[in-house]
Amino acid sequence: MELISKKGIEQLAEKAVDLILSGDSEGALHVLKPVLDVKCPFAKLDTLGRQISKVGTKTDMPKFFETFDRIIDYNAMGGFVIVGQSLIHFLPDAFDKVMEKSREYIIKGDVWYVCDIIGERSLGHALVNHFDTTVPWLKKFLDDDNKWVRRSVGVSIHSFSKRIVDQPEKTKVLLKLIEPYLEEKQIDFVKGIGWGLKTIGKHYPDILVDFLKPHMKKNISTLLVRKAVTYLGEEKKLEVLNT
Repeated sequence: MELISKKGIEQLAEKAVDLILSGDSEGALHVLKPVLDVKCPFAKLDTLGRQISKVGTKTDMPKFFETFDRIIDYNAMGGFVIVGQSLIHFLPDAFDKVMEKSREYIIKGDVWYVCDIIGERSLGHALVNHFDTTVPWLKKFLDDDNKWVRRSVGVSIHSFSKRIVDQPEKTKVLLKLIEPYLEEKQIDFVKGIGWGLKTIGKHYPDILVDFLKPHMKKNISTLLVRKAVTYLGEEKKLEVLNT
């Protein structure tokens, strides 16, 4: 398949939407297979996801979610991008449903890149646009039995922190949220939390230093610390490491 154009994305979305609204989720999946079966830039897949979901209403939402389930079950990387982006549209009307489906799809994907794709899209946007409602969900995710669901918290914090760089009090809330989990050793979880801390350090180095210093005598993973201090200047990095 040749690289799809912007116009091609729009036409593909229109075909998929017509089938979704008619209740033909299998037909919608079939229409999307040409982009699911090849390597397609994430930016185009994100556009496709937005184009598909933008006409979705609360009334016809079940038809969209049935199609999302079909796309996820097809298990193509691009499908997770399309669905992760599409879920964002339904956050205002079906917040809890989107969070539940995000968790479900992360578990079904069962690999780091699916966790990160969903974490940066539906979960990250939930945190950006519905902060107070999302934080309790992230607390539940931190205690989830699934390692990828737990990792997604760090990914969503990363996503939030690269977009919201002028609300330090919210950043402090997120640091407080993950504080009890700093001594965790599960590698995938550590990488996720470390990613979130790294991005916080890029925009709020002083806040990150003040947060890390009291915990440096604890049994914190070396990997977590290394990731967390990535963007700190040498002086601040030493301030943390020499505590």
